[in-house]
Amino acid sequence: MTNGHVDANRLGIVGAVLLTAWHGAWLTLMATGAAQRVADFVLRMHGMKSEVVVGPFEPGMAVLLLVSTAALGYVVGAAGAGLWNCLGAVRLRGKAGVSARV
Repeated sequence: MTNGHVDANRLGIVGAVLLTAWHGAWLTLMATGAAQRVADFVLRMHGMKSEVVVGPFEPGMAVLLLVSTAALGYVVGAAGAGLWNCLGAVRLRGKAGVSARV
């Protein structure tokens, strides 16, 4: 970050890594058979009871989940950086004598 400017590619990569890691943890729970207990516990913590049934671990679907969440995380991170940079430029334009870079 330089003068409030956020690199969209870097923030996109951070978003992709975080979202993929979160879903990778879920897939690990599924593969080890612990996902149903975790889902039941999380719902119970929120005061809910549901008949949610965690299905069996499927490697092909696991890869699809990781790839799609990585792509979504990248897009959201990059868009967030773009929004941050635009809002920062608008804020800087309001100050006298300050040139803003978009």
